[in-house]
Amino acid sequence: MRLFFPILCLPIFLYAHTLEELVELSHKNRAVESASHLLVSKEKAYESAKSSYLPTIDVGATYQNVYEETSVIAKNSLKIQASLKYTIYDGGKKNSLYNQLESGIDSGKSNIEAIKNSLSLDVTRLYFEYLSLNADKEATNQEIEQLKAEFVRLELFYKAGSVTKDEVAKIDARLKSADVLLHEIELESQKVLHTLEYYTSQKIDSIEEGSAIKVVDEEKGLLRADIKVLEYDATSLLHEANSKKSENLPKVYFDNTLSYSDYYFDNKQLISNFSDETQNVAMLNLSWNIFDFGSRRKNYEAKLHEYFSKKSMLEYEKLRADVDYRLAKKSLEIAKLKTESAKATLEAATSTYELIKFRYQNKTIDNVAYLLALSEKYDAKRGYERALFGVEVKKAELIYYSAKDIREFL
Repeated sequence: MRLFFPILCLPIFLYAHTLEELVELSHKNRAVESASHLLVSKEKAYESAKSSYLPTIDVGATYQNVYEETSVIAKNSLKIQASLKYTIYDGGKKNSLYNQLESGIDSGKSNIEAIKNSLSLDVTRLYFEYLSLNADKEATNQEIEQLKAEFVRLELFYKAGSVTKDEVAKIDARLKSADVLLHEIELESQKVLHTLEYYTSQKIDSIEEGSAIKVVDEEKGLLRADIKVLEYDATSLLHEANSKKSENLPKVYFDNTLSYSDYYFDNKQLISNFSDETQNVAMLNLSWNIFDFGSRRKNYEAKLHEYFSKKSMLEYEKLRADVDYRLAKKSLEIAKLKTESAKATLEAATSTYELIKFRYQNKTIDNVAYLLALSEKYDAKRGYERALFGVEVKKAELIYYSAKDIREFL
């Protein structure tokens, strides 16, 4: 038992996920799974539609027994038949239906891609938000350590009678405020982890630092996947409208039926009037609706206006996508400038703090100025770290609005 004791005392290390792993996990969640099932459903509907236009063969049998036979009705009779049916022409509805379903399949594929791209962007934002919170936590811990050291130093001076009680109280209040801030940061970090669990369908205990977005210098692509979905949906509606329109055209069907009949009379004298019969009937049928009070025409027009509506929305979203891309590009430029500004602010705040700390320890200024300088230093440190991670988020947003896959830049 003594041999196993050290093993039981080993610490349990939590697995930390990288950004790449989190993105891949999010692409396997229920939303993607649901969209995949929907795509399979559309593919099956397309296969079913194609099969429905192939020749069909139906087989049937009828047995009849009557209570009282007559000269024209046998006591027992049996009829077996087989029919072959085929639609020769349906006014062009078949091609419209095929095109409609194919557009639906393309829409389904683009929908999966759009969901994955959106998840990639959301997870990337959460990842860098978590790193920003970690940086906030580290800076706050450093601030707390300095405040604790200063609190201990002032308590000694207070006991010696060289500082007043209010000076010690100010440091204590600032220390407690920093401790509350630390708890708030920790809560926000847990919220990010719980949100990532929602996206990945897995428990996320920790996140590994170090992931970054590659340098982005991308021109806008053709269309984002979510815009392609609207485009395919609009095309599908147009084909559906054409399908409605084809209902006003003639339809031609071929029907061939082979039948065999057998009759069984109890009265043998009646047998001569009936005999076993084998018959084949071939028919070519023409059907053409020439008047229905405009019902089919109005149905076509209703679907056509639905297409116009979707088309207008598509053009609107294309315009907005272009604006989003240009804004994302500008936002990245501003984020880089913000980083430079935050770095300069941090350097200035650090220099100012060191000077004020020296003067404070030499009792040339009070602790109000010292606490303000300390607060500004760590606020600047938190701001600089957030600016750095903000650039990564803006890179990801530019990639997304460029109609590119974020995974290719990780």
